[in-house]
Amino acid sequence: MKLGDLLSEEHIAIQCHNIPDADALASGFGLYSFFAAKNKKPRFFYSGPPITKPNLIGMIEALHIPVEHAPDLKEWDGLLITVDCQHGAGNVARVAAPRIAVIDHHIQEKDLPALCDLRPWLGSCSTLVWHLLLDEAFPIDIRLGTALHYGLFTDTNSFSEVRHPLDRDMWESLEVDSRILRRLKLSNLSMSDLSLVSNSLKDIEVYIANRFAIIAAPPCDPNLLGFISDLSMQVDTVDIAIAYATSAVGRGDIKYSVRTSTRETNASELAAWLAEGIGSGGGHREKAGGFIAGSKYVHQLGDKAVDAHFAERLREYLGSCTILDCAEPATLAAGPHPEDMRKYRKLPVRLGFVPCRKLFSGKTELQLRMLEGDMDIQASEETVLMIGIKGEVYPIEQHKFMDSYQATGEPYVPDLPYAPTVLNKNTGTRLSLLDYAETCLSLATDPVRAMCLDGRVKVFTRWDNENYFSGKPGDWIVARSSDDLYIVTADVFARIYARDYTGEDIARQVGAQRVLKNDIPVPVKFAASGGTLKTLEGDVNYEKGDALLTDEGGSWPVARILFDETYAPAGGTQAGEDGQYRKRAVSAWGLRIEEPFVVELPEQRGVLRGNAGDWLLQYNSDNYGIVAADIFEKTYRLTTDQESRQAGNR
Repeated sequence: MKLGDLLSEEHIAIQCHNIPDADALASGFGLYSFFAAKNKKPRFFYSGPPITKPNLIGMIEALHIPVEHAPDLKEWDGLLITVDCQHGAGNVARVAAPRIAVIDHHIQEKDLPALCDLRPWLGSCSTLVWHLLLDEAFPIDIRLGTALHYGLFTDTNSFSEVRHPLDRDMWESLEVDSRILRRLKLSNLSMSDLSLVSNSLKDIEVYIANRFAIIAAPPCDPNLLGFISDLSMQVDTVDIAIAYATSAVGRGDIKYSVRTSTRETNASELAAWLAEGIGSGGGHREKAGGFIAGSKYVHQLGDKAVDAHFAERLREYLGSCTILDCAEPATLAAGPHPEDMRKYRKLPVRLGFVPCRKLFSGKTELQLRMLEGDMDIQASEETVLMIGIKGEVYPIEQHKFMDSYQATGEPYVPDLPYAPTVLNKNTGTRLSLLDYAETCLSLATDPVRAMCLDGRVKVFTRWDNENYFSGKPGDWIVARSSDDLYIVTADVFARIYARDYTGEDIARQVGAQRVLKNDIPVPVKFAASGGTLKTLEGDVNYEKGDALLTDEGGSWPVARILFDETYAPAGGTQAGEDGQYRKRAVSAWGLRIEEPFVVELPEQRGVLRGNAGDWLLQYNSDNYGIVAADIFEKTYRLTTDQESRQAGNR
């Protein structure tokens, strides 16, 4: 949905939830400003009790926000836009209207209208409205910029719970009135708020065995929850703190703040874990927060006490995860051993890359911004920034790039949920990496060992001993060696890794069968010089004199010695000259494989790749072939025992 699509409406009203907070006021103000600038006469209102918090009253007055308290408004003849809430939900008074639109950043709780933009991964609705205004090239003045900044500030606990790069982009880009912001931030706590904090801390519940604390607070501003959890972390027996409050009106929604002090617990991950299936959460490594929809909580958990739910989820989180640290060999004994894993190999993948010499000269400190978060690196003109298939960015050195990738000369134009950027900290300039990115193709790689996880694992890798990579059931743990492990998510693994059967005895595999090629002559030419042939299964190198065969499935080379052993002239062709040849009656072991797979040919002749359902054939210990499923049906058959004996193969 685009805001410009709504300009055909004559009568537009913008409604925020009852007892609006700074984010609801700011995002509603953004919509009001847009429609007013387009010569509409929008109405911006809220229902329920009037606003009484000093910082919100100060925000409305200082920024001249035209919001009205309209508790008696029950019907609107035109377009009604609910902002920072969903029409019909428990925290917003129901106003009837012929056309409804929803702009919100909470999880879906109601059936949504066709006009809807719901992005629960964002830290604030202010960010969503800012992005919609950006798409319309709408100029954001200092008043609106200050409001949107404050909306994000309050909804993410002073930015400590920012969870998406768009939140950071807005935060950094807005022009704000520092004087007004300072006054609003310093008027956020009242004497009654301090009393609330004090009373909440009196009832702190510390779980000594697991070193975590849970603090229940009365309904309050989310910033107070962050304040409470920060204070709780000062207790010497507390490594994790969760402060929460349940809304006194509407659906009984739950907001909570998470703090951690150990490297084995990422606050952002824990916040998401606590709300899994019933809300959303995120933030930073040490500070995060979340939201649980009251209706979903009741549907799944009934009248279970919130603190009991949090304690149970925390114990599950702490107790159900194996921690592997590549720098601590003793911890690796608890994980799978590489020898127990199967062999896999990376497939050729189209990726993006940006040589840093295109961005700056010399050495500099860069901040990489991607969907996964921000990362600071030291870079030089010899650094190359790689862009992965999900938009992740990571640096490698130029010599490693040359060994592992081949540039195609094409621009890189992926479909990503967020376009990664880079900030040159020396100049303060931020650039979109996709404006400079080229496409490269990953080359053949050495095999690794990998295993699909059936439990939760955290891995501290050899290259980052402070931040772990988390894997859940269905994800994969990959080993380059016994002390070099990392995690690959299920969706990425399926796209870039294939089972490696090089060196394996196909006869010993479950489902292996003897197969024999049908007596069908094929045209053959003998290579006048060496080269590389593009086959359906991959590029294969050949030497002068090798046989180049062609049939309806394409072309492929066969080493001359092997060709002479397995093929015979046909149709009047003399041995050694170009013409028709047929396969001798030599059976092979065949295995139909139901996943992508590869096999490396001997003497560096290349790597063959097969798709799920294709057949892997083995004639002897290092003589493999791959045949596509449809071609196998036409050109091969399963042999009988008698045929296998007559073929004289093993």
